[in-house]
Formats: sequence, structure tokens, C-alpha cells
Amino acid sequence: MRTPTAVEARILNELFLRADLAYDAKSLQVESMDDGKMGSLKIGINHSERSFGSACAEFELTDDDGKPVLFSLYLDKEGEPYELDAFKSDFSETILLQNNS
Repeated sequence: MRTPTAVEARILNELFLRADLAYDAKSLQVESMDDGKMGSLKIGINHSERSFGSACAEFELTDDDGKPVLFSLYLDKEGEPYELDAFKSDFSETILLQNNS
């Protein structure tokens, strides 16, 4: 587990704003998901003990290679942040998320 990188925190905070949720991304613990380096994250130290509840916000960015990346925030059944889903249409690595601390 780790805290979000600066870029991940900006994306999460934008999603929290759009979902009208009062969280600061830097206070969260995250873990990268095995998604081909598109950038999806598990959120929370007890992720495996929780389950998906709902999608609550999304937005799209253009990656450094010109391809769109859709970011979605999912909540667990208790309404707590559960996952940040990153989806790139060609399933390639999300460049804007790489090499950022």
C-alpha cells in the first residue's frame, strides 16, 4: 500500500469533486491493479474485505500519446472510495501516470 502519486491524487480529487465527496486523495492508501499499466487503483487498506457498490463519477483525459483515457471512481457498498478505474481504448500503458511520484 502507498499514498497516491501527485498525478493520481489530482485525478482522484477531481473525481471526488465531481461526486461531491469530501476526501483528500493524499490521505488515502492505494494499490496498483494488474491492468496493463493503464492506471487502475484499489483504494483502502481492507479492499479485499469490501465489495463494489456503485460508480459515482468519471471524466476523460487525453494521454500524452493523444489517446483518450476514461477515469471512473467506484464506491463500495458502504459508500466509501473503492477503486479508481482507468481505461484506455487501446489497452496500452497510460503515459501521463508513469514516472510520477
